Amino acid sequence: MPDPALDAFDTRFADAAERLHLFLRVRTGQALRAHEDSFDLLQETYLAARKAFGGFEDRGDGAFVRWLCRIAENCVRARADHHGAQKRRPPAELERVSQLLSRIAAGTLGPATRAERQEQRERLASGLAQLPREEREVFVMRHFEGLELDAIASRIGSSATSVRRLLGRASLRLGEQLAGRGEQS
Repeated sequence: MPDPALDAFDTRFADAAERLHLFLRVRTGQALRAHEDSFDLLQETYLAARKAFGGFEDRGDGAFVRWLCRIAENCVRARADHHGAQKRRPPAELERVSQLLSRIAAGTLGPATRAERQEQRERLASGLAQLPREEREVFVMRHFEGLELDAIASRIGSSATSVRRLLGRASLRLGEQLAGRGEQS
């Protein structure tokens, strides 16, 4: 029998999946990328979030994506700590994940729009990877996790003014990188 709560989770996850996949690509360092694919990490995040969905508290706009980003971050850390270990999943659960992710990948967009969005995601991920670590970290916390300046400052042990400066530099560098690539096309 279908579970309405889990169906609601699947719908919300599908809406956030592209953004979460990009978040995972940005948060996965080179060493981990040699062993793990960001799509596999997206599946791990889906499973962990689906299990924990009963405890999710909707605290307004963006709360679900922030919650997913925290779970994704934990998945990245766990995989980095145990990059060789593969957890076994029951085949039925793996099939459900694959079905959902296939629906997400297929989407309702035409091939040209999907290709254009994929190219934009690739350029953004590449640009973010080229930022200095500290700038990339605050940029991801602000624009992917949706954290406020004070929360970022608290997390990194800095002031809101320093975070604002880091975000400004990160945005400027990223803009320059993306503009430079756009002219070469």
